[in-house]
Amino acid sequence: MKKVGMLTFHASHNYGSVLQAYALSKQVELLGCKPEFINLRPTTQREAYKIFHKSDSFVRRGFKCLIYPALKKRFNNYERFINKVLPVTEKEYASTKELENENFDYDAYLCGGDQIWNPCCQDFETAYYLQFLSKDNTAKKGSYSPSFGKTEFDEEAKQKIKEWIRCFDCVCVREQSGANLLQSLTDKKVNVVCDPVVLLERKYWDELAVAPKYKKPYILVYFLNNNHGSRGLVEYIRKVTGYDVVVFNEYIRDFVKPYHKAYSASPEQFVGLFKNASFIYTNSFHGTAFATIFEKPFITAVAKDQQNAQNNNDSRKIDYLTRLGLQDRLYTEGTPSKDYLFSVDFEEARKKKQVFRDESFAILKEFLED
Repeated sequence: MKKVGMLTFHASHNYGSVLQAYALSKQVELLGCKPEFINLRPTTQREAYKIFHKSDSFVRRGFKCLIYPALKKRFNNYERFINKVLPVTEKEYASTKELENENFDYDAYLCGGDQIWNPCCQDFETAYYLQFLSKDNTAKKGSYSPSFGKTEFDEEAKQKIKEWIRCFDCVCVREQSGANLLQSLTDKKVNVVCDPVVLLERKYWDELAVAPKYKKPYILVYFLNNNHGSRGLVEYIRKVTGYDVVVFNEYIRDFVKPYHKAYSASPEQFVGLFKNASFIYTNSFHGTAFATIFEKPFITAVAKDQQNAQNNNDSRKIDYLTRLGLQDRLYTEGTPSKDYLFSVDFEEARKKKQVFRDESFAILKEFLED
């Protein structure tokens, strides 16, 4: 059985990060290989996902103390999933330098999804470009669906990326904007593939999902920090549908509202909440992806002025929904009608998603079998 050493943000306390890691490792396993995440957990990453931070305001710290049991439970849920569900190396590494001192014997190396190729990420390491391997390492090296998370880099960053990409035998990225960047830096063929959560067939998500305790129809709201989205729209949808609201993110402004708080949700519960939602409102790429996987009525918030929002993380949502013919689910402003909210036609989108998945699957399969 071919051993595949994998690198991604598998240990981020972020639902999208751990679930795309799960999806890719599961798919590699289904292709007859033995996947293993090289357990790289940079110090900056560990610091970022602590419950309390030095930068927390007095009010923010007080709020975290109020809901601490839920936050601690979520923290433990992530650690359990990372260490017990994902296939990770027993040894943990804090830096690229530590990896350079190891003698790994994988048959192939695969750099997985998420924004691992963004040199500006707080938890970035050159290891995500396999720069810890010696020049004479003959194992096959590939990428599957990494993201740059940005559309523009300065010349210094571009030159570094150009140098780092040379060692790869197979290059696949998640967004067309990333492919365009790499094609300007290399003669290698660059493929655009679907995110791992889309690559993995729905039946495996059904198996992973834990059903929620909520029995009434609910609107699932999943927002990421520093991004777009209208809380007023949440209230509007609640009023016109009569549905309950379930929120993941611990915002003070939501705490005082009559919402169900899923602050402590595990990755498995996260999937279950998407699977059983009656409506989904998100500004997250992975939230959008799961809405299409489970074919739920949804809207995805993006910036109104895309021309002046170049590095806002919207490109991957726009690319994905445009590919599926669901670009009308991109929300910027205004008050949509109730008919619009529930008028999502998944018939054609399902076919287009399957084509995208089949094309992506074939590329990964060829890399692993060659």
